[in-house]
Amino acid sequence: MRETITSVANAKIKYFKSLKDKETRYKEGKLLAEGANIVRDLSEDVIVDSIIVTQDKVEQFFDVLRKYEGTRTRIYEVSDKCMQQISDTTSPAGIVAVVAMPLEKRVIKEDVAVLDGISDPGNFGTIVRTCVACGISQILAVNCTDWTSGKVIRGSMGGVFSVNIVTASSDEEVEKLLSGHNVYALDMGGENIYETKIDKDRPFALVAGNEAHGISPYFKAKADKIIALPMKEGMQSLNAAVALSVALYTFVFEK
Repeated sequence: MRETITSVANAKIKYFKSLKDKETRYKEGKLLAEGANIVRDLSEDVIVDSIIVTQDKVEQFFDVLRKYEGTRTRIYEVSDKCMQQISDTTSPAGIVAVVAMPLEKRVIKEDVAVLDGISDPGNFGTIVRTCVACGISQILAVNCTDWTSGKVIRGSMGGVFSVNIVTASSDEEVEKLLSGHNVYALDMGGENIYETKIDKDRPFALVAGNEAHGISPYFKAKADKIIALPMKEGMQSLNAAVALSVALYTFVFEK
């Protein structure tokens, strides 16, 4: 079904705009996936409720629209002003998908990346993107920024739809979810990661801490090993997403 909307007062436009609010996203169970490559690369597993495209970009995104033509996915051709209401970017790409929020599977048996208080959406998105590249399909987010936000989804290049993101806010939840894992926490005071022996008999949980404060006291106490990336004198720390990305590649491809 196709529909053209040019008024920002339209009820559908107001609804799409409301999905920029966290509370509404969780209430409705829907997310906004924005951007040409992100929408094009949505897998068959993602339930796409609607595709919204600006009227002057219909031809540009003909391949995407054709994919959903004749399906249950609704297609809306909207004015630039309407797209500005829906988008949370300064310069909208001209296409947005409204998709069902992935179901959270609260069981983690495989290797997992643990985000301990990551507060920056860009860092969260980058870490998700790295996990997908490394074949890590499990992410545990402990007291982190909301992963359903547009900034995280764009930062991950849609990677949030390819992994199981489990959220937790208490030590008890984390303890249960990481039962059976070897926990390695990144911290400046840890041993050199390239000298660390990895136990291959159990899955690993690799932890990156908050951008300003590092890993929490809980993970400092729980970690089987505290590890660090070696750095030249004069540099005291790395960006959290960079550090975890380097460590993940080391664990997956070198260890």
